[in-house]
This record gives sequence, structure tokens and C-alpha cells, in this order.
Amino acid sequence: MTAASSHYAVILAGGAGERFWPASTPARPKQLLPLLSDRTMLRETADRLEGLIPPDHRYVMTNASLVDAVLSECPEIPRANVIGEPEGKNTAPAIALMAGLLAARDPRSTLLVLPADHAIGNRAAFRASLESALELVSEYHVLAIFGIAPSRPETAYGYIQRGEPLDGSAEAYEVESFREKPSAAEARELWQDGRHYWNSGLFCGRAGVFLEEYAEHLPLIRRSVDAAVQAWTDDPHAALQRYYASVEATSIDVGVMQQTERAVVLPAMAWGWDDVGSWEALARWLPVSPEGNVTKGAVLLQDCRNVIAYAQAGRIAALGMRDCVVVRTDKETMVASRSAVDGLREFVRDVVGKDPES
Repeated sequence: MTAASSHYAVILAGGAGERFWPASTPARPKQLLPLLSDRTMLRETADRLEGLIPPDHRYVMTNASLVDAVLSECPEIPRANVIGEPEGKNTAPAIALMAGLLAARDPRSTLLVLPADHAIGNRAAFRASLESALELVSEYHVLAIFGIAPSRPETAYGYIQRGEPLDGSAEAYEVESFREKPSAAEARELWQDGRHYWNSGLFCGRAGVFLEEYAEHLPLIRRSVDAAVQAWTDDPHAALQRYYASVEATSIDVGVMQQTERAVVLPAMAWGWDDVGSWEALARWLPVSPEGNVTKGAVLLQDCRNVIAYAQAGRIAALGMRDCVVVRTDKETMVASRSAVDGLREFVRDVVGKDPES
């Protein structure tokens, strides 16, 4: 087995995408929408692995109800490689299970972890970073996280402070500290000091190293992984159900990366990265008119400024609107001030209802 044949990737595609309501719904969340191009976010993520990770080494972790939709989007990925979570318990259980299955399949396996809903502007730079990371973790027993050089004082992202350089050919640094979403004043300081990066949520490491760190910092999940892997061959469905019933809900950032002494950050300087977290992201990725308007679909605007208009179905026609977001689907129409869209998730849960399609 060559080194390259030991490389695997898991795409995390289980999010609900509530901040993109009403276009994003439980039945078709944002990773299954063509928000920024004519391809879905999931399809774009899978395409970035072309030539680097073969299709039979790609996995997708998603909601159980979305397995068929994922397979339709990514028919090149074997059905057994699309794992439907019976319930969402954040990223730590998903990555632990994937590491356990891969370590059992291939003790030398290295694992890339990629969210399904990120945008990358420079595919060549992205690929070069992934290649460097795979080379790095093949040599060192570290868990690498990609740090995005900040382009603005963003308060919606977590930050990573780099420490001392790590020996080796790839540019990498020990992680000094993690900082959760900062205040506006703190974000300006972090943006300017040259030692902080946005936490991209993309990870790379040997499957065995992931498991060692879970054993140290999340031992219950680690034991549950062992039980699931042992039962997987006989009945994957039952093993998955028992695993998710037994594990705690936590993120890999909180549960592992902020605890481990093996974390290193690889600066990603030219990806053109965005986590596409809300409707505001479209203004960073789609053409902007001289009036500051951003549109997709059938949209007619007159005397409008700083409007984001997304027509998934039908047509949007607006007159004299300012600083707002308008989204139309076949079932819902949403109008919001751009200053209020950060609260859309809570609005969907508390006002619209538990089921955003209702």
C-alpha cells in the first residue's frame, strides 16, 4: 500500500443550515443547495478532492434522512461510505467514529475532515495546503488544523493563536491558544497582530492519533467507538444506533483540539475561504451591482440599495428597498433587515416553529 492509498477524507454534511432559511430546510439544507454556483455546496466540496482522494476513500457523515440525497449528489462515493447519523451530536462523535472505522481498515490511514458548506476561491492553493498537511501528519504525530489568514476583524469566527514553528518542511506552528468568537474590539486586535488565524474547521491527522487524543480527553466516546467498530461488520445500522445513543454531544474543537498538546496550525494564506454562514456571505461571493445589490434567480429591483435577493422559485420584484434580505421559495417568503439576519436561527426556532417548513 502506498502512502497516497492510505489517505482518506470525510465530509461533514449534517448541519441544518437554519441561517439560510427559508431556502435551507431540514429536507434540503444549505449543503444541498446551489447557493454560490450551479453546483451544490456538497458537490463543490467533493470536487475539490478530485485527484487527491479517490472516491472509494471518501466518506460523508450526514443526517439519516439525507443519505439518498447525498448519494444522488455524489454517485461516485460508495453507498457504504455515506453514513447517516440517527441524531445530531456535533462533530466530535462523527469524527471519532470515522477515525475508528478507518484505523480498523488501515492502521496507517490519514484522515482529512472537511465541512460540506464552505466556499473556496482558489482551488489550487487549497489543494496544495491539503497535500502539505497529509505529508506533515504522515511524518509527525500531530493533529493539524488549517488557519485562515484573517481579511477583516470578524466576530463570527473562532481564532487560533500560533506558537513556535514546528520542525519540518511544511509551514506549521504549534497552537498557542484558541479564542472563541471575540468582541469587535478584540477582533480588531487579533486581525492586526499577525499571529492569529480564523479557525476553518478543517482538520487532518492520522486516524490513530485522533483516537489516542479521544482516549485522553473524551474517553467515553473512545470506548463507544471500539464497541461500534467491533459490531460494524455484522450490522452497521445497529452499531450506529447504539453508538449515537451512548456518546455525548460536543464539538471536536472543545472536546479535543482545545485540550490536546498535539495541535498544530497550518496557515492557509490564499484559499479565498468563507464558511458561508448566512445570507450576508452572498455579498462576498456573488457580483455586487453599483447600488450594492446582490441577486440570484429571477429578481427585479428598482431604486433599491444594499439588497440581497435570492429567488429559489418564482420572481422577486422590489421597489425602493434599502439594506434588506429578501428570499423566496415555493413555500415561504422571508424579508429581513441586513442588520438582523444574525438572529435568523433563533427566529426560525422560536417564531417560525421547530419545523422551518411548517
